[in-house]
Amino acid sequence: MQNFWQDLRYGMRMLAKSPGFTLIAVLTLALGIGANTAIFSVLDSVMLRSLPVPHPQELAVLTDPDEHGSHFGSQTGDRSLLAYSEFEYLRDHNQVFSQMFAADSVLPELEVTIAGSSHYGQKETARVRLVSGNYFDTLEIRPAAGKAFTPEVDRARGASRIVVISYAFWKQRFDLNPAALGQNIQIHNTAFEIVGVTPPGFFGETVGEAPDIWVPMMMEQAIYPGKDYLSPSTQGILNQYMWLQVIGRLKSGVTLDQAKASVNVAFKNMLESKIGTLSANDRRTGLDQRIDVQPGARGSSALHGKLGQPLKLLMVLVGLVLLIACANVANLLLARGEARQKEFVMRLAMGAGHWRLIRQLLTETLLLAMLGGIAGIVLAQWAEVLLLRMVSAQAGISAIQLNLRLDARMLAFTLGLTLLTAILFGLVPSLHVTRLNLSPILKSTNTGSTGGTGLQRLPIGKLLVIAQVAVSLILLVAAGLSVRSLARLGEVHLGYDRENLLLFRIDPLAGGYKGPVITHLYQQVMERISVIPGVRAATVSHNGLFSHAESGDPISVEGFTPKQGEDMDSAFDHIGPGYFSTMGIPIVMGRELGPQDMGNGIHTAVINQAFEQRFFGGANPIGRHVRDTYPGNPADMEVVGVVADAKYNSLREKSVPRIYAALFNPMWDQNSAVYEVRTYADPAAVSMALRQAVQETSTSLPPITIHTMSGLVDESLQTDRFIENLSGAFGVLALVLASIGLYSIMAYTVARRTRDIGIRLALGAEPGNVLRQVLVETLALVLIGVAIGVPVAVGGTYLVRSMLYGLGVADPVAFTFAAVMLLSVAALAGFLPARRASRVDPMVALRYE
Repeated sequence: MQNFWQDLRYGMRMLAKSPGFTLIAVLTLALGIGANTAIFSVLDSVMLRSLPVPHPQELAVLTDPDEHGSHFGSQTGDRSLLAYSEFEYLRDHNQVFSQMFAADSVLPELEVTIAGSSHYGQKETARVRLVSGNYFDTLEIRPAAGKAFTPEVDRARGASRIVVISYAFWKQRFDLNPAALGQNIQIHNTAFEIVGVTPPGFFGETVGEAPDIWVPMMMEQAIYPGKDYLSPSTQGILNQYMWLQVIGRLKSGVTLDQAKASVNVAFKNMLESKIGTLSANDRRTGLDQRIDVQPGARGSSALHGKLGQPLKLLMVLVGLVLLIACANVANLLLARGEARQKEFVMRLAMGAGHWRLIRQLLTETLLLAMLGGIAGIVLAQWAEVLLLRMVSAQAGISAIQLNLRLDARMLAFTLGLTLLTAILFGLVPSLHVTRLNLSPILKSTNTGSTGGTGLQRLPIGKLLVIAQVAVSLILLVAAGLSVRSLARLGEVHLGYDRENLLLFRIDPLAGGYKGPVITHLYQQVMERISVIPGVRAATVSHNGLFSHAESGDPISVEGFTPKQGEDMDSAFDHIGPGYFSTMGIPIVMGRELGPQDMGNGIHTAVINQAFEQRFFGGANPIGRHVRDTYPGNPADMEVVGVVADAKYNSLREKSVPRIYAALFNPMWDQNSAVYEVRTYADPAAVSMALRQAVQETSTSLPPITIHTMSGLVDESLQTDRFIENLSGAFGVLALVLASIGLYSIMAYTVARRTRDIGIRLALGAEPGNVLRQVLVETLALVLIGVAIGVPVAVGGTYLVRSMLYGLGVADPVAFTFAAVMLLSVAALAGFLPARRASRVDPMVALRYE
């Protein structure tokens, strides 16, 4: 230990004697360590960290933790979400969980009025989560103030007008005033009493979301006016509203496999009891459902599906940046070690052993790594804020909740990374520079000279530069591919014009409308907005575009005989008159749906080209009939037209068979609708008039949110932009570090060979030849690095090909761009030392050694 402290003190003195070297090395390491720490902190929060609750390992998820939203109908195989009646049955027939809760898989942002706050009387927005009564008991959360819900709130609908608020909401709206307990929060038309506050740091069961207010599940109609998501479906188990995430806490000694077996027995009994008098085929469909019980320590996640793959890729890329940084510092240490050879020889001559020198050098590298690690943590704290903004933007979440604070996990990761970097950049140089031949160095009169051995004493430096170039090529290729992929996505034709197109959704149920009057409301709104100045055309549909809403049913097609087990599903949408002419979707055959298709007559439909090619194979489909065969939705439709395929929810999606039915003669209830409004000029000028028209039509409708089609398409590309921005930043950083490495090694090479160059010039060599020789040597290193990096980059591209759009495994543009960039930087990095070498004064050079 005494020797260690002695080495430590000596190392600190040596680093202090070379402040320039120390500063460059520490900054280089800080960039690599800081970038890795920042990316890992986000990766850890999104994918690895357990929920901030007691004993999270006891939790189990009965639904798909990555699924959010809602589905109406049925689902075969593993259930992604559950209906409330299903949760009730499993809770009441449970034998393996000590507690279970259900939570709304959607986090709506609603207008609220808060009594007792500084903004009393003003409407503001808050994120609201509906949960069952044993939510807090299951998670073992004890309130920071007041009390939490108990199972008592599940006894009667509409009777528990109480809420629990988050600590952050309490601090922001009430300044941590205990008097907030007992105050009222009005959501829609219902006043709730605040009874409790969650502890600091608790964000719920879903990573990436931060509810402000938790509301008892039995108050569902106060949060979703006009909707009944709690009652069992009157149409049986094949037509249910599935919207809940369900999590339970395992009893002591119960394993996941045992829980899964027990839950599925109860679930199967429930299905059998509700199967009713369905046909044999529908009975098989209804019974083909099961619960996949999974570990629940990490809860559910609003980010895993969107960020999982990108974060893994970025972790690899930032790891490569660290390798380049380590190679740079290793080269600096090699050069510094060469300059200290006489010191090492003197110590060896006085009896020090080689391992003693190696230990001293490793101590110095450890000091550098620790300083780089400390600086990296500071840099990571700044980078995490930027990353959080980028993640929030790409995930489409206005206030994302991720725990990125510095804790024991992050310190352990940074410490491990620091030790790893110390080994990576310190061990090889330490072993290399201590392999000394004492006699030539003792006879030398200049520190740093080894009697003319030149670069033969430093082959490892060239190898490190080659490795830097290879890794830099991989990063530049990744950046080029992400840019190219995003550009290709930007060139995708939607099948309609995105410019000057506004979209907004109305919710008649929330306005108190039910039954046939909803269709009449749709017509009234259409009539009002169609006459607004600046509106060129207007139409309406049920699902809308790029709303991530989709409908679909099994069908039968006149004249088409399916093979055994063949998929007979088709996407559906209900649309208003003039939909295709308003959108600009070409009509290939027949006509579009118009006013003549309204009313209660025969159902007419338009199909897309994918449907026509799949089920009619080139035959004329006009006049043919298609039948919706889903239980509860049987309806015949007559095909009156064929339209071109278009993009509906993603630029990457492949066209699937799709049927368009008349919204004003629906095959089943259409309880919401999206209006598409084509304007003559700036859509923003029409937005105010649209809001006014909807309010004049019905004052009970909630305020509308207007989107531009271009904005929705851009939002769908946020993940690609996230990857492009960070991979581009890492590519630039790699290029800078590689250029520094190239410049350093070539500058050191020229300095070592000054005497040789002077002799050549004295003997008549042309300065241009010297310049060319150094440049050729530089470019040779780069070409070797490129030759090594290309096949590695091709292999890496193959692994991430699913994240790229419209590109091959070896995209020539991206690879050429990376190689040209490296060669250009290498030429610049090599030119300065080469120019210096070509201007050497022979007389000065001969006196150099």
